Amino acid sequence: MRTGQGPVVPSGVIAAVSTYEDAQRTVDYLRSYGMDGADLEVVGAGLRQASRRQLVPVARLAGMNALLGAVLGVLAAVFITLVAETTLTGLAVVLWGIVYGALLGGLWGLFRGLVRNRPDAITTEVLPTRYEVRCPADELSVAQTLLADAADIDDGRVEREVIADAPQLEEEHRNAA
Repeated sequence: MRTGQGPVVPSGVIAAVSTYEDAQRTVDYLRSYGMDGADLEVVGAGLRQASRRQLVPVARLAGMNALLGAVLGVLAAVFITLVAETTLTGLAVVLWGIVYGALLGGLWGLFRGLVRNRPDAITTEVLPTRYEVRCPADELSVAQTLLADAADIDDGRVEREVIADAPQLEEEHRNAA
């Protein structure tokens, strides 16, 4: 047995829904009628891989880089004020540092945004297309009966499919994939 997992119990699919919230409502409904919550599982099925690219608007990229340039300009101006002798006062050197830093940072951000506006990281996620509510095989008929009588939670917004013969559905999904 793998670490962190309980014993493997044969389970059957009692409902297949499109969102996790609907699956959780189904589990809550079954628990309210006395089924053990530890035996009920919500399993993501029909997994697909989704990649998202988030493009940053050019103006936002230029503004963020101008702010970063201004901060770096202040740091450089403070260093110059402490180390070098200039004819300007310390405040004037800091103000010139802010101006030049913001100008260079803004231009760098504008260049980066216009020429190569690519996201730094592409996020890749594995998402289920549907969620299955499962229970142990010996409690399958009780759960199916409860869900068949569930007129109070089946309000038409949820596509709920009560499965009479769970092994056939699982075989169909394996053949489709």
